[in-house]
Parts: sequence; structure tokens; C-alpha cells
Amino acid sequence: MNSQAINHFLRQKNVSPEVRSLLYHIARSVKYINFSLRAGNTGISGTQNFSGESQLKLDVLADQIISHELENSDLVSILASEEKDMLEEFPSSRAKFVVAYDPLDGSSLVDANLAIGSIFGIWSGEKLEGKKGTDMEAAAYAVYGPRVTLTVALRDRGVHEFELNDVGEFLLTRENIRIEKKSKYFAPGNLRACEVLPAYKKLVDTWVAEKRTLRYSGGMVPDLHHMLSKGQGIFCYPGCAKHPDGKLRLAFECAPFAFLFTEAGGLALDQKGTNILKLPIKEPHQRTTIFIGSEDEVKHAVNFLKK
Repeated sequence: MNSQAINHFLRQKNVSPEVRSLLYHIARSVKYINFSLRAGNTGISGTQNFSGESQLKLDVLADQIISHELENSDLVSILASEEKDMLEEFPSSRAKFVVAYDPLDGSSLVDANLAIGSIFGIWSGEKLEGKKGTDMEAAAYAVYGPRVTLTVALRDRGVHEFELNDVGEFLLTRENIRIEKKSKYFAPGNLRACEVLPAYKKLVDTWVAEKRTLRYSGGMVPDLHHMLSKGQGIFCYPGCAKHPDGKLRLAFECAPFAFLFTEAGGLALDQKGTNILKLPIKEPHQRTTIFIGSEDEVKHAVNFLKK
């Protein structure tokens, strides 16, 4: 893959050579996953992931692609995948980073031909346990849609989007993405929570009454990408009777996106009002509730549920 365009941009941002190299390998994995999607490897694998969810062949393949690429980088000491119960350890004298990733977020949407994605969180060090979002060096996510994009957040250097072109180059398409404090868009996940949280139903009803615009696909990556693309929005995933702590994973999904949105001027809180970036990772598959997006909307939603 020709990486001159993305590497040139990262050098301009004074990103360290190690982080640049790691992002290069992430970009390569995104390119190969996209090839696999286009090849149609979308059947059921007959296996389940750590959480007991049925895996597509593409889930397994995407996980293998990312694991192989990041191992070959010689920069990763610990690798945590949403598809695996155990951490992978790679002994190397150059290893400086811990990477947690969801290889294929929204894979249940594949048969409906909707956009899906991959999510990556990057920390310095040699262990994941005890890390917080505030400790992250960078985060990224890919969208496999009509266009393939890779959006990268760099500590104190903003959020930037790159698009994969026909010759395999990731070219800068948007720089310093920002999200407004208020929004007309809302994405209410886990509406089952209305059974145990009447205030959540009332919140959604209020948004409808205010004639706000609903945007919800059932995939975290496409829904949050929509918000960053439009510069506003709120995504909610509260707890319910079956999943009182929420269903989304802190390390693989919530912390990386909290880092991305915070760098863009947004906010991410759990249902209790704690900043997602301040939640310590106690174990890889730890779950959390999340309210993320435009700052004022997130604060209002969490306070509304508290009342």
C-alpha cells in the first residue's frame, strides 16, 4: 500500500515514527479487510466469539488480518480483540504499545448491505489492565461503505479523515473535524431499556416531539461516523434488565470513540455521568453504558435520566 500521503500528513503533525508506523499497519489491515468484503466472504463461520455471539467468516478473517498486521509491526506488546477471550502477547525489543480493537463492528448488518467498520484504541505500555481513555496515544476507526474511510484521532492533534482511493492510497479528505455543542440528530440505542428506564422513553419522545432527526442503523461505527460527518449528534446506549452495565465494550468500542469525540470537541459519559475517558479498564471485555456526541446534548440526556 502506498502510504506516502498519510505518512506525510502525520509527519507534518509531528507524530512519532512509532505511532506513524503503527497507523500504517492499521491502514494496511483496513485495506485487506475491504478486499475480503468485496470478495463476499460473509457466511456464518459456525463459531462464537467470547461473548457468545455467532461469528461470520468475515469476523474471523478480519480478526486474523489485524492480528497478523500488528504482530508484524513489532511495535505491539499486547493485543486485545473483541473476538477473543485471551490477550495476545508479542515479545519484541521494539514493542511499545497496547492495541485494543473490534475487527468488525456491526457485522450483523453485512447481510443487509449496510455500512460496517473496525475500531482501534492505542495505548503506550505493556499492559491493558488499569489503562484509561485519558492514557491513549491515538484512536482510529474505519468505515466500509460506498467509500472506505479511515478516521484517526491523535492526542492534542485533532481528528482527521482519510479515504482509500482506487490505487490503494489513503488520501486526506477532512482535517481537524469538529462537533458542535448542540444537535438536531439523535441515535437512541437499546430501546429495550425503556422498560426499566421510563425516563429514557420520555427523553426519546421529547426528541421526537421537538422534530429532531432520527439516524440509527444498528451499527456504532456508521452512526458515530454520521455524527462526525455532520458535525453534530448524540448516540445513546443505556443499561437494561439484561445488560444493566450496557452492552458495548469499554476497551474495544467506547474508550476509542470517547477519545475521538473528545478530540473533536464532543463528550462521552456513562449513564451515571462519569466521563468514559476516566473509566479504568479492569478486564478486556468490560462493558459500559455510553452517551456520546455533542456536549450539551450528552449532558442534558444524562441529567434527564438522573431526574
